[in-house]
Amino acid sequence: MEYYDQIFDPLTKVVEQWSGHEFEQCTFRKLDLTQAMLSHASFVDCRFEACNLTRVQLKNTKLYDVRFSNCQLAHVDFGVCNPFGFHADFQACQLDYTVFLNRKLKKASFIDCSIREAFFLNCELAATIFTNCNLELTKFEGNDLTQVDFSSSYNLVIDPEENKLKKARFSLHNLPGLLTKYGLVINH
Repeated sequence: MEYYDQIFDPLTKVVEQWSGHEFEQCTFRKLDLTQAMLSHASFVDCRFEACNLTRVQLKNTKLYDVRFSNCQLAHVDFGVCNPFGFHADFQACQLDYTVFLNRKLKKASFIDCSIREAFFLNCELAATIFTNCNLELTKFEGNDLTQVDFSSSYNLVIDPEENKLKKARFSLHNLPGLLTKYGLVINH
């Protein structure tokens, strides 16, 4: 079934079965979709606002120009999404324990997010911004981080030998996280 330019919230009739449906220019507000099966669904130019998407299932789900704002997205595996056209932006979201595997996130934005103990593995993150994000224990490995802006984020640990960092932006308080593997003691 196809849905176009609709608003889904607790006051409207919510879709019982999300899998396999197509949503274009739709807005989802204040929905509890914890552990929902969104597999094989398509979301194009959609907005999720204040939704709980913890442990949502996204196998072969299409996320094209999707914005998440004030959402809970803990334990979500974005690596199983349909890779074609994948693009998502996140603002004030909780993305703890998420996985981004083999994703093209070029020019994506992560603003005021908690991204603790997450995994960014073999991703293309060129020109992505991480503004004021908590990256505690998040693993970055095999990524293209060219021109990524980490300058206002914190608790960042990145191995420069495991990622491409050309023209990436860091602040002085990020420096210890770039040198962690060398066991150096850096005084502020």
